[in-house]
Amino acid sequence: MKKLHAAVLAGCLLGMSPLAFAEVANLTNSADGASRDAGIAAVKKKLQDACTDRKGTPDAASFEVVFEKTSDNPNVPKPYYVDGKMKCDLP
Repeated sequence: MKKLHAAVLAGCLLGMSPLAFAEVANLTNSADGASRDAGIAAVKKKLQDACTDRKGTPDAASFEVVFEKTSDNPNVPKPYYVDGKMKCDLP
């Protein structure tokens, strides 16, 4: 009977640990850039900063470009618009 009580207690302690309540959030954001690569770098930086502001860990391998558009106006200083998303492991 003592082993059963110890197993139940261990299960309750593991269930209450912070790792048990960890979740994954999908963050999205957008940015402009002078080139496509600059736009992608800017949105990736924004997503990583948003994740760390929430005290999470960004998953850089999960980053993906959702939408991108180039402005037809040549006078726009940052003609490349990029939307991206990234997973963030939150505690």
